Amino acid sequence: MSTITPVPQSVRNATLAVWAVLALLVLRAILTVVFSDELVDAYVDGNETLKSLPREFAVDGAPRYTAVAIGVLVIGAVFAFAAANLGKAARWARVVAIVFASLSLLGVVVSVIAPTIPVLLVINVVVGLLSAAVIVLLCTGDANRFFAK
Repeated sequence: MSTITPVPQSVRNATLAVWAVLALLVLRAILTVVFSDELVDAYVDGNETLKSLPREFAVDGAPRYTAVAIGVLVIGAVFAFAAANLGKAARWARVVAIVFASLSLLGVVVSVIAPTIPVLLVINVVVGLLSAAVIVLLCTGDANRFFAK
């Protein structure tokens, strides 16, 4: 006879935080594509070597922001699959959520250092805070007991 273990509040909150991160990642990807020219300008203006080159060459040295946005969405799909399975006590989903939240924190650090536009900086900071919350919430005692079953 199987018993149904209620999902602890910490796991519920972590799941909500993951979904919020995913929503912000989609928004960030859309804004990255929409504002790719402004992002390239910010990158070129922040790089003394590129500023000294003709504009056509300087732009070639800038990151491919659209490709990065698409890559983030692909990674986000795996993150979403993990989020959908957190409430089912899937240990792999917990590991994936913690790893992806950690990687998201690293991405936020890089994005804060790199030249960007203000709206994306704000989104990145919020993503960082939510990612930290995911890690903390999935490592609480209640979450540990829930995933240990």
